[in-house]
Amino acid sequence: MSRGYRRKRARAQIGQFTHQMVSNPYYRMRLAMCLYVAIVAIGTFGYRDIEHWSFLDSIFMTVITLSGVGFGEIHNLDKRGEVFTILLIVFGVSTAAWALVTTFEVLGSEHGIRDLERRRIRRMVKHMKDHFIVCGYGRIGRSMIEGYQRNNFPFVVIELSAERVEELRSTGVPYIQGDASNDEVLQEAGIERAKALIAVTPNDAVNTYIIMSAKWLNPNLMVVVRAINPDSVGKLYRAGATKVISPHIIGGWWMALTAINPATTDFIDGLRMSDSADVSLFEFIASDHVEGKTFAEMNFKRGTGALVIAIKRPGEFIPNPSDRLRMKTGDAIIAMGSVEQLRKVAVAVNPTNPDKVYASITSFES
Repeated sequence: MSRGYRRKRARAQIGQFTHQMVSNPYYRMRLAMCLYVAIVAIGTFGYRDIEHWSFLDSIFMTVITLSGVGFGEIHNLDKRGEVFTILLIVFGVSTAAWALVTTFEVLGSEHGIRDLERRRIRRMVKHMKDHFIVCGYGRIGRSMIEGYQRNNFPFVVIELSAERVEELRSTGVPYIQGDASNDEVLQEAGIERAKALIAVTPNDAVNTYIIMSAKWLNPNLMVVVRAINPDSVGKLYRAGATKVISPHIIGGWWMALTAINPATTDFIDGLRMSDSADVSLFEFIASDHVEGKTFAEMNFKRGTGALVIAIKRPGEFIPNPSDRLRMKTGDAIIAMGSVEQLRKVAVAVNPTNPDKVYASITSFES
């Protein structure tokens, strides 16, 4: 290793230390605390070496000297002991004062308050399970978060922009500031325990990186992605997205459907906007209990009160299933009804484990 490299490395380490000392009050507080502990240790072993006192007497003398309680000397000091005590008072009291000042700075400064807030959010996210990770706090992200808050779904937002993070802080939304394509940021958001990740950043390339990172960390994760450019839809699917939504395509389709058949869109809007509707839409995965039975034999409507809207199979979507349709293990049964009715559907399709619900598509509970 060359001398020039060692000098360069030493300068970099000194620069990093200086930056931490200036910008981070937590770093200063930890350093002050460590110095104070070191001085207590030096005082204890100093009295043992100079005055040949016992360990208990030495640490007791050190503590009362640094605290300034004025109990007096427990044994007579010789000249070396007096000089040592003077030095201990000078360095110990000044270090204690520094530690006290930095502690108040951490507790009272803007930097300290924000750091405490980040720690609180990290603890909250650490205990989250089956939650939603929203990457991006733009207009679409805000709309999604309002729905999650209204239905008490657990979620956390990942946002890089300092301006939008400030808005998240003011509204009390749990957030993590950082790049959502960064593995460490995704792990901090609890991606291993998450139910789904929704990437709604305004950049298809960024969304692609987010998909790849998320799928690498949790291959079974449902990933829903916003496509800015309709030509990017196929690429986002190839990157590993579970669902790709193009707001322009969906918006155009919705407007066309409204013009052709307004009753359909009115029905869905009514469910979405109604504050009193006790209605939810859920997707259940059928167990082998339903294998071979016809839709009529399952008797969903009379037995549960819920309305089965469609059956979903790999490569096949069956709306308004007929009574003759034979059910298969693994069928995704999309049903609408009250919470109690949907519980009965869960028991009907999977009596041994009725809580095994694959995904909550949406909820309209107030």
